[in-house]
Amino acid sequence: MKKRLILFDNEDWSSHFDCHVYSHKQGAWSLRKNRFFAGSRNLKFDMPVICNGTIHFISDCYSYLTKDGTYFRPYIMSYEITNGDDEDESVETKFLRVSKEARRGSHDDSSHMNIFKWGEVAGYQIICLVRLRKRVFMVWILTNYESSSWRRIMKVRVKGMGLVKQNPVIKGFTVLNGDLVFATKKKVYSYGLTSEKYMVLSEICDHKCDSRFVHFVPYSDTLRPCGIGAKSLRPYLQLRKHDKPEKLELDTLNYLIRFT
Repeated sequence: MKKRLILFDNEDWSSHFDCHVYSHKQGAWSLRKNRFFAGSRNLKFDMPVICNGTIHFISDCYSYLTKDGTYFRPYIMSYEITNGDDEDESVETKFLRVSKEARRGSHDDSSHMNIFKWGEVAGYQIICLVRLRKRVFMVWILTNYESSSWRRIMKVRVKGMGLVKQNPVIKGFTVLNGDLVFATKKKVYSYGLTSEKYMVLSEICDHKCDSRFVHFVPYSDTLRPCGIGAKSLRPYLQLRKHDKPEKLELDTLNYLIRFT
């Protein structure tokens, strides 16, 4: 699928959004016929996940809706745009449920939930879901798109991850190249989610964000080695339970840290 600029616009606090797509070929914006429906919750438009030509947005978790409503629990909305630059190309909006386990306790004030690109399975890109609640990380991958079926791949308490400070405040997290990357008040760590690095903690670097939340904004989807002549950051520590610290060479972290 070609890279595109997509603009969502609505009026009067409506749940329906107009979708404008910029065509580099024509040098102009076009308005799609079908509008994007966001549901009754606020979506995290600043954290989209694009897989298989479809944009996914997850909702917030706050308890401001009636319990019997369809959108009472957090959910994901996907927005598909077919290939081509014609103005009449179809756009479909699909409602995806988060896992049943993730929905439990989702209205707790300590609950933070986000989706990320996971990788490819049999040539098909899939997404993952991460929830942090009461300092417990849980991670699921989407196994069936049509039925909104998820499989949990990890559950771990922050104090059991092997950090020097046993139960630090988590200020932000993301998933990158098979790792859970997260920030505490002073440092950035990765925690393996795949077989060869599963539940292995690595300290990446210090950060100087004194804000309440830290957001990771990707400009590359992998951790890559430093280029020729480039200076790497200081070595980081790889820690397992009961293991001694081991110095490792640090790859370049192709992520910007944004703070609010």
